[in-house]
Amino acid sequence: MVNSKSDGNKSFQKLPFSTLVKKDKELSNIRRDYASKSKLERRMAADWEYHSEIANGFFKDALAKTGKEGFGRSYWPSGVISLAIDPLYAPAILTVGSIEYQVGRIKESMDLFLTLTKLPKDTEELSTIIDKAGDFLIDNVDFDNGLILYTAAEKAFPNNALYLIGSGYCLGKLGRYMDSVKKHRYAVVVEPNNYKHLNDLGYSLLEAGKFEEAEQFLKKSISLAPKDYEYPHNNLKDLRKRKAKKF
Repeated sequence: MVNSKSDGNKSFQKLPFSTLVKKDKELSNIRRDYASKSKLERRMAADWEYHSEIANGFFKDALAKTGKEGFGRSYWPSGVISLAIDPLYAPAILTVGSIEYQVGRIKESMDLFLTLTKLPKDTEELSTIIDKAGDFLIDNVDFDNGLILYTAAEKAFPNNALYLIGSGYCLGKLGRYMDSVKKHRYAVVVEPNNYKHLNDLGYSLLEAGKFEEAEQFLKKSISLAPKDYEYPHNNLKDLRKRKAKKF
C-alpha cells in the first residue's frame, strides 16, 4: 500500500482527480511509473492498493476502538491511488466518481461513471459496477444522470436486462411512464422468466394506468418468485386500491 505524505484530502477538495493526476507530483509520478508497465501489472498493482486500503481501514477502525492510532494510511481519498496506477480499474473509477459527486463536481463524476461503459466487455464484475454507479445516482435522486448512464450502458452492451431495468426505473421517476414500460417490456423479452423483471414491468404498467395488463404480469411474477419476495404482492394490492378508486 502506498503511504502518502501529501495532504490529498485537502487537494481533492480543491481540484478534480483529472487535474490532480497531471499536476500533483505524487499522483503524476505514480501514473508515469505505471504507464510503462504491462496492463496486467497495472491491474494487479491497482487491485492490491485498492483492497489493501480497505483492509487498512478496517484495521484502523479496530485500533480506534482500543484507543490506539493506526499507521501507514494514505492521505488521499479512497480509490485515488489505485486510479492513478490504472486509469481503467473499474472499482476505483466507481469510488472516485462517487467522491467527486459528493464534493459537488457532478460533471467530473459523470465523466468517470461514463468511462465504465467504455471498458472492455470482459472487465471483471463490470455490469455490477455500472449498476452500482446507477444506484448511487438514484440514491441521490439524480434520475436524469442515472438515465444518461444506463442509456450509455445499453448502447455499449446491448441486451443486458440490468441496464434496461435501470433506464426504465429512471424514466418512471421522471414521469415518462410509457417510455418506462417499453424498457421493462424489453427486459422481460431478454429474460422472460425473471420474476423481478416481471414485477418491475407490472409496476411500470401500473404507473402508466394499464391496470389489466399490470395485473397479469404481477401474477406471473408471484407464480415464479420465492415466497418471501413481497414486491409483486404489495404492488397487486396497490393496483386493486387504484382500480377501486377509479371505478
